[in-house]
Amino acid sequence: MGSCWIPFVGKFRAEGLILANETDNNQVGFIKSDFLRLLRRESGKGIFKLGVISVVSGIFQGMIVVIINGAAEELSSETMNFRFLAMFVTCITGYIYTRRFTLTRSIKMVQNIIIDLRIGLSDKLRRIGLLPMEQMGETRLYTTIVENTDIIFEATKSVSNAGASLVMVLFSFGYIYYISPVAFLLSAVIIGIGVSVYLISQGKSSADLWATLEKEKEFSEYLSHLIKGFKEVKIDSAKSDDLFENYLKRSSDESRHLRLRSENRFINNYIFTQTSFYILLGSIVFVLPQFSLFPTSMIIDLVAVNLIIVGPLGVVIDSLPLIAKADVAVRSLNELENQLIAADDSKDTIKKSLVQTKTTFGEIVYKGLHFTYGNSNGTQFGLGPMDFTIKGGETIFIVGGNGSGKSTLMKLLIGLYYPKSGSIRLDDIKIDESNYAHFRNLFSIIFTDFYLFDRLYGLTDINDETVLTLLSKMGLSDKTGFQDGRFTHTRLSTGQKKRLGLIVTYLENKSVLAFDEVAADQDPAFREYFYEVILKDLKKMGKTIIVISHDDRYFHVADRVLKMEYGSFIPFKPTATAGRSEII
Repeated sequence: MGSCWIPFVGKFRAEGLILANETDNNQVGFIKSDFLRLLRRESGKGIFKLGVISVVSGIFQGMIVVIINGAAEELSSETMNFRFLAMFVTCITGYIYTRRFTLTRSIKMVQNIIIDLRIGLSDKLRRIGLLPMEQMGETRLYTTIVENTDIIFEATKSVSNAGASLVMVLFSFGYIYYISPVAFLLSAVIIGIGVSVYLISQGKSSADLWATLEKEKEFSEYLSHLIKGFKEVKIDSAKSDDLFENYLKRSSDESRHLRLRSENRFINNYIFTQTSFYILLGSIVFVLPQFSLFPTSMIIDLVAVNLIIVGPLGVVIDSLPLIAKADVAVRSLNELENQLIAADDSKDTIKKSLVQTKTTFGEIVYKGLHFTYGNSNGTQFGLGPMDFTIKGGETIFIVGGNGSGKSTLMKLLIGLYYPKSGSIRLDDIKIDESNYAHFRNLFSIIFTDFYLFDRLYGLTDINDETVLTLLSKMGLSDKTGFQDGRFTHTRLSTGQKKRLGLIVTYLENKSVLAFDEVAADQDPAFREYFYEVILKDLKKMGKTIIVISHDDRYFHVADRVLKMEYGSFIPFKPTATAGRSEII
């Protein structure tokens, strides 16, 4: 299970947990297998012991060939050759033990590696910023981490078999050299030509595999559009046909073409190598006997040895496509890891900060705040620059039309987006990369598209009675319960899920609460209850509250109402029916 040379296409540089490697040009070349380097690197000292025992297993296999040949030459119908029998039984026993050891240990080893990879990538994933997370997409992240580690696992099982089989094949060729150096030279030439042609073709297969992976990413993205936007697609046949015919089906067809081309190359390689082996056998049978140096008994021995190594040689050949696929998987994981490392917005965070000690505050001052990002069609959206202050304990409503930047501003205010320019101060503390993660911990949020966890992650020693009381307060006692640290039922309407989110907000007990259209999906009675009771209750508890809302009849609940348009604040005066007037 050492290094294996395979071809690859394209320039590739990888850093971080997985591996580091680089080729010279955008041309076909021979590089060490990324997959095998990963196994060697991540398995530590255990790979050496496994490699030694794998070699011993191959030697036992090779010795079985020698013993069978030797016993056949001394075959006698009168007596059993107990010396060869004893050696045969010894080698069979040794082979069983060593092969079982290598297979079980290699599976355990790769499982540990895969778990470490998944955990390591998951750890890096939770540290990246929200914006790069949104740009990468959840489908791509999930499929890259899960599917590629599965490919690595399957390849490892094959490589474990191939390692011992390769040793057995090499041992057998050593035996062929012992029988006849000329036959060995003939074997080396024919197999050398076969392997060279195989490796050159394998480079093209590897390139096709990588291109297939890129197309499958596209397909996964379009499939995600179909699933997540099913209602919109179902109601519009033109949209449905366009998505299916021009995107989903097209990317799938292109992926199929690339995969079939790659698999056909693998098939051709397999047939070519098998044909090369048959040519070798034919050469031994038809060519060598023409020379007086090769008696019939030697030809029979050579044919017998070659026939016996057909199986192990096939195992080695079959493993090469899996290694190529595993190389692509490792490359994909490595590419993702590099992106996660680059997008880590917590790497400069100091362990202890004055922000951590803040349970209350006087004000948060945002000065010259500016933020931009581009959407999928290249359009840039800008927010600010703007000056903005949040006083501790006040209730602020943010209003504005769709696309005005309210949700983006919310993400910026609570630290989910980092500003392109401007400054943030929490009382007399400057907020920057060193304490930004601590700053985010001041906030509890409920977004319009928030995800409802069934467990109260991060909260310990939660009293069940407290949760049940809050369920009753939110009118959810007949919809779900709380047992063994989790809500018993979360398949609820959007409005009901937001009520559960409010319960979590109470339990988290953060200093600042941010609500994005929480009342939008509620019935009129609960909507009034949210504004007139819940918000006022939270304010009495000393909470600072930021609410994105369109409910102008409840603007009087706010201390300030801020209106946004095209990413900036504009002067705003509520109507008389909306409560007291305030101009921002």
